[in-house]
Parts: sequence; structure tokens; C-alpha cells
Amino acid sequence: MKIMTSMYTLRKGGAYDRFLMMVEALLEHRCEVHCVSLTPIPMNHPCYYNHVVTVPLGCKRGVLAKSIVLLAFPWFSLLIGWRERADLFVSFGPLYAFLQSLPKWILNKPMVTFVRLDLSLKSEQGNQFHLLGLLNRGVEYVGLLFTDQIVAVNTAIRKQIIETIGKWKKVKVEVLFNNIPKVKKSSSEEIIKTRNRLGISRQSKIFITAGILTPRKNIEFLLKSLSKIRREDWSLLVIGDHSEKQALPYAHHLKELTKKLNLESRVIFKGWVGKEELWKFLSAADLFVLPSVKEGMPNVLLEALGVDLSCVGSNIPGIRDILYHEILMFDPFDKEALIQKLERFFSEGDFSKKIFQLCLERKKNFVFDWKAKAFEMITKSSRRV
Repeated sequence: MKIMTSMYTLRKGGAYDRFLMMVEALLEHRCEVHCVSLTPIPMNHPCYYNHVVTVPLGCKRGVLAKSIVLLAFPWFSLLIGWRERADLFVSFGPLYAFLQSLPKWILNKPMVTFVRLDLSLKSEQGNQFHLLGLLNRGVEYVGLLFTDQIVAVNTAIRKQIIETIGKWKKVKVEVLFNNIPKVKKSSSEEIIKTRNRLGISRQSKIFITAGILTPRKNIEFLLKSLSKIRREDWSLLVIGDHSEKQALPYAHHLKELTKKLNLESRVIFKGWVGKEELWKFLSAADLFVLPSVKEGMPNVLLEALGVDLSCVGSNIPGIRDILYHEILMFDPFDKEALIQKLERFFSEGDFSKKIFQLCLERKKNFVFDWKAKAFEMITKSSRRV
């Protein structure tokens, strides 16, 4: 089977990791994959073909780059799809579904779209006339209307798509949760070494959070909450950094806020680290906290569960699918609720034990072969759905 897909560029983050996993799944089943991109996305496989849209070096970032993607990708995908006789289009997000709608329609081929984040199909009342919001919703509508099968990353997105796109066409939406990848748990000796390397004593409690530092991660909420905790023996590890220049001010804001709250001696910003290093930090921590206000299905939360780390997170779609139990969640705008939960975790043995046991139970639901399930859902659309 010949597959057409596209990706603007690769950045750090779970969504891009999943895109590569999807491509790997197709290649492992001997599919021929043609990927249109603006920057090279290399993969060492004889059935993988990366078609890079040639533009001047200075045009690969910013508004100009996005304009090139919107204008060139549909026609480039049409040319490659026609020349290579593609059997199926696979889009990793509504934007890419929009870009592949033209070649999909002209070549009369089915398309599968993976939806990884909440959509703007239903916006808040105050933003409904915002020009950019209207454009985003239009792109999402067109992309999903031309899609034959949609694969949502959480149940809330599935419901949202059915309630909106379902008004215009019969839409098939399946849910494919992210899985827990194979992670390496640190031994007791390795945990001691990691703590020593960080300059944190065995007695001190370690909170940890991780991800791309953008406003939707809500890290300032966590910092302000921790500044009110009535104990001194704790440290916070912040793993990750910005992935785009637009997010750089937010990363600076977090570090300035840390100084303002007098938390410099307790908060450690580690920036981007490799997977094995991340697992070492997770293994050495006592509690993973994810205060996001918007998520698809956070891979790092699943990795934390994978090393048997106790976890709490915002009561929002995506995180709710993972943690499920109210005791494991909090309102990402209620500092007092989070403070109380964190203090109870470290002062009440039964409470912390219950959180740990519930996290072990939730872990079992996310141990499966994601690539196999993704391939199965994609190939269902090799025939017109």
C-alpha cells in the first residue's frame, strides 16, 4: 500500500514523537510512505520517501514559511500522489487534512486523520468573531469534512467532532489513546546518584513536571501554589523548554517568577533532556504534577506512570482519560485545592498510598502496542469508509 502524508517540520514534543511512530508502524508493515515536508524528516528505511518542498533558507520559519505550506503543500501532494499512485492519505491533524483535501478529492482516495489536540470548532463566545479563530475553524471544518475516518486521541475530542462535523456528514470517529512506551526504571543506587547530581538530599521531597514550556502548560500556577506550601523540604524539577521563538518569553517569565517568589533554591529548570535522562529524573521524584489547562493525551504523564511514579494532574480532557479518579486530579485554576492535595500527599501516609495504588491501576490501561492499533485503524480506510 502506498501512503501519502505530510509534516511541516519536526520539533520536540509528544505529538511529533507519535507522528514518527505512525510512520514507523506503516513501514514495519511494508507500506510505501511518501512524506511531504518543508524541512528534511529523515528515516532510514527503503520504503520511506521524504519529498522536501524547496524554498530559500530564510523562508523556512515564521509567517512566510506557513504561507508556503498553505499554498504549496496541496499541489505538491497532488503531484506526488498522482505520480506515485497513492492509495491512501494520512493526516496528522486537521491542518494537514485541510492541506491534503485537494489531492484526496482530485485523486478520489480515502483519507484518515489523527486529531491530537482540542479543536477550535466550538470556541468561547468572546472569541467567535476573531479573524484568526474563524480561519482556524474554517481550516478544521474543511479538513475533517474531507476525512473518511478520524482517530481522536481522547474521548472529549471524539464527542466534539461528532457534535460539530456530525451535523454535516456521517462521520466515523474512533479513539486511540497514547500508550506507555517501554521505559527504564532506575535502581535504588541510580536514584541516589541522580539526587546527588541534583544536589537534593534523600529526605527532601521532589515534585516534577515536564513538557514544552507554553502557557497551556500552566507552570506558573504550580510555582505559585508551591510557594504557599507550609514546609521547606521540597524541590521542583521542571523538565523541558520552549520549542518555538514565540514561546521564549513564557520560559523567561517562569524563571523571573521563580525569582520573584523566592524559589530559586528549590526550583531547577533542566531544559530538554534525552529520554533515558528523563526516566532517571522521574524515577528519582516523589510526585509528578501536570497543571495544564489544555492537553491531547500527555505522553510524559504516561511515562511517569510507566516508572511507577505517583501522579496528579488537571481535571481536563486528556488527563482525565488517563487518571480518571477525582483524587488524582485538581482544578487548574484553584491554587488552594492543589496546595491541600500536595500537603496531604506528604503528610498523610494513607492518602499518598492510595494515590500510588490508583496510579498503578491506571497504568494497566495504557500498556498496549500503539503502533499495531494505529496501523489497524489506518488500513480500515484502504477501502472507502
